Amino acid sequence: MTYIKTAVIVLITAALLSLVFLYASLMSIISSTKSNTERVLDSFVIENATFIFDSIKNGHDFTPAIDENYYIYKLSSELSLDFSDGVLYSRDEQGGYNFRMTNPQTYFTVSNTLNLTTTYDLLFPIRFAGKQVMELRVPIQVKTSYNLK
Repeated sequence: MTYIKTAVIVLITAALLSLVFLYASLMSIISSTKSNTERVLDSFVIENATFIFDSIKNGHDFTPAIDENYYIYKLSSELSLDFSDGVLYSRDEQGGYNFRMTNPQTYFTVSNTLNLTTTYDLLFPIRFAGKQVMELRVPIQVKTSYNLK
C-alpha cells in the first residue's frame, strides 16, 4: 500500500513541475514577442524620422499611413518566423510548430498620429502524450507613441 501512495505523490509532483516549466516557457515566449513587437514599432518611427520631423516642425505629428507589409516583414525577420496564410509561425524539429502568431493588426490609437497600437494573438499547442490536446490563445496588445522631448 505504501508503494501506491509513493507513486501517487511522485506523479503529482511530476505533473506540478511539468506545469511550472510549461508556464515559464510560455511566459518567456510571450515576453520576447512583445518586446520585439515594440522594437519593430519603434523602428517604424525611426525609419520615417525625416517625414515625422517635417510634420512636427509644422506643429503636428501627422502621419498618413502604416505600411502593413513592411511591418509584417520586419516582425517576421525580428522573430525569425515564417509567414503563411496570414499567420506567422515558428516550427520545431519534428515539423510541428512551437507557437503561431495571428496577423498583427496595427492601427493609430489617435487618428493619424504616432500613437500606434498593435494587437495579435499568440497560439500555443498544448500536447499530452505526443498529441495536441488543445490550443492556448493569448491575446497581446502593444502600444507605442512618439513624444517630443
